Order: sequence, then structure tokens, then C-alpha cells
Amino acid sequence: MKNLAILLALFCAIGGCKSGPDLPKTVPAEGLVTIDNQPAKGATILFIGETGVYNAHGQTDDNGKFKVNSFEEKPGAVPGKYKVEISKTVMSQGAEKEGETSVNLQYGLPQKYASFMTSGLSIDLGDQGDTNIKFELKSK
Repeated sequence: MKNLAILLALFCAIGGCKSGPDLPKTVPAEGLVTIDNQPAKGATILFIGETGVYNAHGQTDDNGKFKVNSFEEKPGAVPGKYKVEISKTVMSQGAEKEGETSVNLQYGLPQKYASFMTSGLSIDLGDQGDTNIKFELKSK
């Protein structure tokens, strides 16, 4: 039991248990995602910190607008450089077999944007943040 307490304390010291007033500074991080000049509705956007310490995530609304947050308790993202992933999963009804209907999952946006390694998207959030971020995706 004592070893478990030591491991938990070590994990928290590395950054896994931050909460409340101990959270780092966050700044506004919001904008617009389009695909072929149309709003990217219902897309998930993920900012992956280049230093590997903090990430941020959000979802686009029906107008393609998004806000990302690094923490549930505090709005905004931690200032820094991020690689970006934008994805959307579309579910459709598949064939019926023996009284059960299957579900098909497909990419709702081009697959290349779903990975920071292939998206080509990045953002550098300064100390003031950014409320006019634009990611203009192309289907081809």
C-alpha cells in the first residue's frame, strides 16, 4: 500500500493530477473549420502539444465554429505550439443479417486530417491566445 502511495505521488508530480488553482495559464483558442468552403459540422478537433505536456480538444458546431479546452475545469488552451488533428466519424446503417442490423463507421472528413502526422495542420498559441483560428480543409 505504501508503494502505491509513492507511485501515485510520483505520477502526480510529473503532471498527471493537476487540478484547481494549480492548473497552468490558459488562453482563448477558438475559430472555424471548413471543408471545401463549407462548415465542417460535428468535427472533433485535437491540439497535440509539441512538448507532449498539454493537449486541448473541442468540437465544431453546425457553423463549423469551435473552442478548445485543455482542462474541464478551466476554459482555453495552454499557450504553446500544437500539431492539429481534425476528424469526424459518420455512422450509417448497414445490412440486416439474422434480425440484427450492422453499423458502418466511415470518415466524415478526408482521412489525412485525422492524424497530426499527415494533416499538415499546426497552431502556435501565444500568451494572448487566438479567437480567429481558421482551418480550411480540402476534400481533394
